[in-house]
Amino acid sequence: MAEPSKKRKGTSSRSQRYSETQEMPIPSSIPSASLFSSEEQRIRYTNLFSSRSIIDPKFIDMDFFSNESFECIQAFENSNLTPFMSLKFPVYSKLVKAFYSNLEIQEGTLISEVYRIKMVIDQSLFYELTQLSNEGVQFEGTLIDDWKYEFSVHDARRLVCTNQADMTRRLLAGSLAFESCILHYLIVRILLPRSSNLAQVSEEDPIVMWVFHKGRQIDSAHLVQYHMHKALRLNTPFPYPHLVTLFLQHFNIPLDSEPYVPIKRSFLIGASVIASFGYQKEHDGS
Repeated sequence: MAEPSKKRKGTSSRSQRYSETQEMPIPSSIPSASLFSSEEQRIRYTNLFSSRSIIDPKFIDMDFFSNESFECIQAFENSNLTPFMSLKFPVYSKLVKAFYSNLEIQEGTLISEVYRIKMVIDQSLFYELTQLSNEGVQFEGTLIDDWKYEFSVHDARRLVCTNQADMTRRLLAGSLAFESCILHYLIVRILLPRSSNLAQVSEEDPIVMWVFHKGRQIDSAHLVQYHMHKALRLNTPFPYPHLVTLFLQHFNIPLDSEPYVPIKRSFLIGASVIASFGYQKEHDGS
């Protein structure tokens, strides 16, 4: 995501508007020293974080989905994930990178610093801001012991794929049944967003999809924090930039003069996206 030249003005209500304004890149430069509390922080940012990309902050259109009967949305609602998945805020690209550059995650507490303002987001505050529960099992990409007697790769593939899918090859999104295709898309675009291989089903994806199909309880706060922690690896794109904006606002980080990426209609996942999967609704509602 390129950093635009647009400046942030007005009240927070502006963050709820859509904009089709073309992003205009600004020249890259070493950030001012005031952004960091030490030279070490500045060098780390410049060398390891400043040139990384940011994953577009997609969000679901609850006005559309609330009038439909998709099983995956019901599963997300049962896990209280829809408030998080419908978050929408502008993105302050430079500050997102600074946030991740200084980020530490210690036993469910996020610690970072931007403009020399320390942010400590413990489990209670994280829930208050995101509504993500910390109840359930902690999933970190691989099958956990509690599920080993219930889960098999073959059965999970059969659960999410069409009858015509080849079970012997690596799965593609086109092999998924319609409901599972929507579920997979929302997972890789919003819940556990990634920037590439969106049409492929990773080794992790069938497990996550199985969790929602079977109604298993998962620690969603830990899941998101685990995904944030993975982004600290070298050259990994940054997820949840709009969530970082929520943190910045809570801790009163100065934003008025910061370049930002506005909320865009292309970030919305609603009727037009689902229609691209072949979904049609007749006049009688069927």
